[in-house]
Amino acid sequence: MESQHRQETRTRKRALKLENTPAGSAHPAPLTPPLPTTSGWHELTEEQYHSDPCPCPSLSSHVAMTIIGKSLMHAWRSHPKSPVFEPSILGSSADRGSAAHALLFGGNAIEAIAADDFRTAAARDARDRARTMGRIPILSKEMEGLSAMMGPARQRFHDLHGGAFLCEQSAVWRDAHLEGWRRARIDTVSTTRDLIVDYKTTEAAVDALSCERRIADMGLQIQAAAYVGAVEALHPELMGRVRFVFQWQEQKAPYALSPPIEMSEAFLSLGRAHWKAAGFLWDQALKHDAFPGYSPHPYLACPPPWELSRWEERLLTDANLAELVS
Repeated sequence: MESQHRQETRTRKRALKLENTPAGSAHPAPLTPPLPTTSGWHELTEEQYHSDPCPCPSLSSHVAMTIIGKSLMHAWRSHPKSPVFEPSILGSSADRGSAAHALLFGGNAIEAIAADDFRTAAARDARDRARTMGRIPILSKEMEGLSAMMGPARQRFHDLHGGAFLCEQSAVWRDAHLEGWRRARIDTVSTTRDLIVDYKTTEAAVDALSCERRIADMGLQIQAAAYVGAVEALHPELMGRVRFVFQWQEQKAPYALSPPIEMSEAFLSLGRAHWKAAGFLWDQALKHDAFPGYSPHPYLACPPPWELSRWEERLLTDANLAELVS
């Protein structure tokens, strides 16, 4: 018993030491958790999750959005297990978003770059070195803004969850009907697993209507459906009871928070239909090793309603067309 007590004491001291180790200091690398072979919540690093730890290429919400918004060909090129994988290159806005996520929920270390911008070769080299080391490059002058974002954001997430919540949870599961592997990494979920709040930052407006349009433009209803589907697959007792909320925040002063954005049942139903269709197409593509591009069949292009309205208004107001109208 005494030996066990000493061992527990050493473990606590070691954990405290690592917790207080400054960023960039040398310390033992954390043990690598085993990769998942069964459905469940898994302890995965950010790198492990994004490299796809599943036994075969899995479907994530990002891949599904690419399938629905573009094609299987584009989705395959963006998948980490594809032999033609082309990693995307993040811009400054995406880096600021990643840094805000890391400060709020934990994640990769942030590397402050002492430069006015990334136009010089030295600044770009420092940025690229930071990314190679798995760090998030941020201009030093932007760190103050990131810090200013954190207080309101932390309070909002505390209020939405009503207290403590879980961060950066990785779910891996197999579709009950299609049998393909699925994965999701959820920003925050309540300890009871019945509320998901996803954090997003933007340089654009975060009023309610702008956020609503952004969901449709980006296909984010698919992300909502995938995350809710993950929780319901791993916790069937919560079927139909899981809520999903988007929370946006401005990346620039005054760093305003959007209203919490929940989607109507119609929007969620559309997301579920897209997620299901993407899963079917993905599993069939893997089965047949075929990832086609856009459809070869002719597409009937129709004028959007506003173009028709614009022409009707011109017919009524353009004097040069008065004779034509009469």
